[in-house]
Amino acid sequence: MTGGILPQEVQKRLLEEGWTKAGYAICFDCLDGRSSLIGKPPVKDFQADVAEFFGGDVAEHTFGCRGAQFAVMKTLADYVAENGSREYAKVIVTDPLCHYTTVIAAEMAGFELEEAVHRGYPEYRVEAKNFAERIERVKKEKGKLPALIVVTHADPYYGNLNPVKEVGEIAREYDIPYMVNAAYTAGVMPVNMKEMKADFLTVSAHKSMASLGPLGFLVTNFEWAKRTFESSTMVTHWSGRAFGKKIPSLFGCSVGAVPLVSAMLSFPYVVERVRNWNEELEKVRWFIGEMEKLDDVMLIGDRPHRHHLMHFETPVFWEISKRHKRKGFFLAEELNRRGITGIHRGMSKHIKLSTYSLSWDQLKKVKDAFYEIAESYTSG
Repeated sequence: MTGGILPQEVQKRLLEEGWTKAGYAICFDCLDGRSSLIGKPPVKDFQADVAEFFGGDVAEHTFGCRGAQFAVMKTLADYVAENGSREYAKVIVTDPLCHYTTVIAAEMAGFELEEAVHRGYPEYRVEAKNFAERIERVKKEKGKLPALIVVTHADPYYGNLNPVKEVGEIAREYDIPYMVNAAYTAGVMPVNMKEMKADFLTVSAHKSMASLGPLGFLVTNFEWAKRTFESSTMVTHWSGRAFGKKIPSLFGCSVGAVPLVSAMLSFPYVVERVRNWNEELEKVRWFIGEMEKLDDVMLIGDRPHRHHLMHFETPVFWEISKRHKRKGFFLAEELNRRGITGIHRGMSKHIKLSTYSLSWDQLKKVKDAFYEIAESYTSG
């Protein structure tokens, strides 16, 4: 989650400007009954900037990336129902390493899921042609096209970048709505939904936009914004109450507290750091090369690696854990003693980590720590 770490200056401002003193601090100046319309602080302008930054037309902040995904799927579920399912089946085609929230959102919206297959160990690569194959399978079995294609830009298990642009071209060819889940990429590397040919982009602010959670964004185009962000039309039977500014797909009104303010304060920093992505990638590849010099340690995932999330097979630490009194917990504890946190406690056979935003000196310190731990338990 290194892409979600707040800059120190932002942490300082949140305290000094009093944003942490009340729960929904920005709501005191809400005039329209929806946090995304607030002008002081300039939430409305900020969301327009977010949309432009990611190549979209309209953006709304959400309760995490999962809230954004659900909004898309609820919109498509309604769209299928309105059209009497004449054109689309209530099926989503997605990648086989999507985040669990994609599956849960689909379940909540009443969709079936079909997965495009991957190559398997050790790369787990997904190819665009696999999506076309799955679309044809749905078409054959259901007599209709799937209602939505979902691709996770970088999967959360191996950090593989999926072929989002190529799948976007397939989506256009079949005329199927297309969503890219950029939870692990939007805010750390260049992301443009128009280049991906996507109709929807879902973003996790606390994973990749240097913000507190839970906060996400849903970015879309003008065409789909009319449906996805449609305001409430219900009028209650007895009291006659109406909530015309609320957006049902976003549960009426989204986060109006510190997470949103933190994202606003961090945004200039995020815009700037995306420009340095090539240097971050250079660090990632250097680190992989150094780690693989350890006995039998191997990167699992795509090569050359194109994301900061790395998954290593680490038999050297697995063997140590078998005879260590702390079992698999020893590795995280040894790293913690050296001032390095983030490795999942109890894991030693496989480890996932990210080096995003570390300086070269910090990166070398992490590498040296793994070397020291391996040597201290295997020497002699």
